[in-house]
Amino acid sequence: MDASAFISQVEAVFTRYWGGHFEVVTTFFAKPRAREQLIAWLDLQLYKEIHVVPGKAQALIDMYDKLDAEVERGDYEAEAYELADEIQHYRLLADIRELITGKKLKATEAAPTPEQLKLEAVRSKYDGKGALVKAVGGFSPGGGTAFAAAGTMIDGGPIERQLAQAFRIIYRQELAHYNQRRLVFDRLAHDSEPSEYAQALQYARELARQHFILRNESFSFPLNSERVAEIDAGKVTPYVPPRLY
Repeated sequence: MDASAFISQVEAVFTRYWGGHFEVVTTFFAKPRAREQLIAWLDLQLYKEIHVVPGKAQALIDMYDKLDAEVERGDYEAEAYELADEIQHYRLLADIRELITGKKLKATEAAPTPEQLKLEAVRSKYDGKGALVKAVGGFSPGGGTAFAAAGTMIDGGPIERQLAQAFRIIYRQELAHYNQRRLVFDRLAHDSEPSEYAQALQYARELARQHFILRNESFSFPLNSERVAEIDAGKVTPYVPPRLY
């Protein structure tokens, strides 16, 4: 398998499940939902946005001593912006949750679900592998932006309109992260030995599917098991993030 064929296979895996992400969100918001379901999704999404902050902050600290030596200043800036974006996403959604409930949820009270823990286990399984395998994780922000893109289409009452506004901000930022990481992945794919492709492709399969399963859980399973099986089989419109916006 050459690099172009490998990239196409990895992209096909992700775009299929991103189509699933898009369908989960649009299906959930296609009809009125119980307040408890919306809050349950918000609680998990807040966890997803904020629990990465300590690690990213530590990474910035660790990179500081290597700046302009082993660490390029552009990479340092990008890491700082990504940290700021995660905090902004948390703030936007936490504000909406507070509007709905009238109560604040402390950042440390946000907790993972079982499917979120499974996703983290998939990532941990491949942690410490080579640069190409690590770069596969760059496909994951926002379900390849499908999650946030679907969110921009939400319509309805005041809460739905607030969410759509938040998603427009999240979408733009996640798309920028995806485009940057995708360039890195494509370069590494061409620079790596073909012997590295199999493990990277396996990681792509596990990561893409578990992220989709988590998305469906987080929205209280708007897609039933039969529809999930169809998406596993490729019976879905693939979602391909636009390269420019």
